Amino acid sequence: MHKLDWSDLQYILAVAQQGSLAGAARALNVNHSTVLRRINAFEQSHGVRLFERQRTGYRLTGEGQQLLEAAQDVETVVDSLERKIAGKDLRLAGAIRLTTTDSFLFDLLKPHLASFQKAYPDIVLNVTVTNHVLNLTRRDADVAIRPGRAIPAPLVGAKISDLNFALYASPAYWCDHNHLDVKTLSWLGVDDVLSDAPPGRWLRTNIANEQIIYTADTFMALRHAAEEGVGITILPCFLGDASERLVRASDVLEPCRNGLWILTHKDLMQTARIKTFTEFMSVALKTETSRLLGTQ
Repeated sequence: MHKLDWSDLQYILAVAQQGSLAGAARALNVNHSTVLRRINAFEQSHGVRLFERQRTGYRLTGEGQQLLEAAQDVETVVDSLERKIAGKDLRLAGAIRLTTTDSFLFDLLKPHLASFQKAYPDIVLNVTVTNHVLNLTRRDADVAIRPGRAIPAPLVGAKISDLNFALYASPAYWCDHNHLDVKTLSWLGVDDVLSDAPPGRWLRTNIANEQIIYTADTFMALRHAAEEGVGITILPCFLGDASERLVRASDVLEPCRNGLWILTHKDLMQTARIKTFTEFMSVALKTETSRLLGTQ
């Protein structure tokens, strides 16, 4: 009987989760042939067929599904052990995996991250920029700076500030259209994960689909389109107010109000570098409250 190797299970999990060898290779940061070789070797050595190879991707067999469920249980235990071990790290050195959005990174966080690295040069920041919510339980990231209404369990953290939104357009577009009913204008709308955020819900409630002529999955992309005079859009106030090529076309939209949070997993909160980083950034970002509220 061949002993199971946890690294083999990681390859099986990746293929099952991604649905393809290419997707698994990207997730594991290896090449396509390595994934194929590890899957084939596992099947041959254990005498089991895990995946049906189809034109649309890799689909689990019945045996593969049973192994996947067991592998997921192992993954949960391993992730928990890694968090607990990391949580006892008292060094102000090592890496911190930070996830945030492009809007926050480029228009809010840049100077504060630079100040942190000057103060703590032995701590390496690995930044993932995405609007998707990464799984801190699985340690896809150590710290998240992102919007939200509340802290999802088992995360811990602090609310930095409320986050307000308003409507923005280029001066020329707004000059030509501000006498019209705002709901009849050409709109730049949100897509993908942003459609479930408060601004996305506001747009669905107040703006007809036929008025939305352009969508994007980041507020940065919407700001750039609005600056070119394409139409009117909804933006976080700190992002819209920072552009010299936009004017605010509304008061703060109260239904869109959200919160800005800095979060980590409860098992990591006493890790020295993560505790230092979250406390440093909490203090630094409090100085941005007026921008986040749109009152500056």
